[in-house]
Amino acid sequence: MKLGLGLNIKTLVNTTFSIDNLSGLSLWLKFNTGQTTVDADSDGDSDIQWADSSGNGNDATSTNDVKQGSFSSGAWSSADNSDHLELDSIITLTNAYTIFIVFTVENTSDTFIGGPNTDNFMRFGQGSNAASMRTRHLGATNNLTFDINPSVGKGMFKISRNDDGDELTVTKNSTTVCMEPQTVSTNNFVVGKVPSGASGLADDYLWEVVIFNRAVTDAESALIEADILTRTSLTAD
Repeated sequence: MKLGLGLNIKTLVNTTFSIDNLSGLSLWLKFNTGQTTVDADSDGDSDIQWADSSGNGNDATSTNDVKQGSFSSGAWSSADNSDHLELDSIITLTNAYTIFIVFTVENTSDTFIGGPNTDNFMRFGQGSNAASMRTRHLGATNNLTFDINPSVGKGMFKISRNDDGDELTVTKNSTTVCMEPQTVSTNNFVVGKVPSGASGLADDYLWEVVIFNRAVTDAESALIEADILTRTSLTAD
């Protein structure tokens, strides 16, 4: 994609752009970066940890030895839908926010992000319906209907709430899957787990998570998406 002056998005991504140079970055679990094992709970065994690349030090760790999943080829892999990682600190998103996430879609209640409890989560395939997404913001539930159903398999999703905090837009691999912004609660959205740990991702993969506490601009989004797509070996739809 040309940006003018003979510049190309891929060239910019490779030479000058980095997600952590943008304001409002709350979390960055970067593909194939900072993935280690530590004894987080001092019980003498290994707990997996995905270091936060945002500069905020909000690492994702599991101290549940049988529900922590594993790292595989730079991604996090689940064994069943209760596997999850917990953030060191809760992230509270007020009004606008933007989430970029790369994971395997099964359309069978894929709850890909959540809070410390079930009052906050986002889920594709609500009720195993490929056209349905459910969000819950501090207990307020909204059901969204996709105009273009996300296909099963690996994909990069952008979930963005506007500055007024009442409308949500969703894209997959840079293509809009809801033709019109969807009405959602203006309540805060609280993030504490990836995936949710309840009806989460079963036998699936999570490649990258990026969270901003604001709505990124279209120009910023184009660079972020190109960067993630390139790093995780995806292409725009």
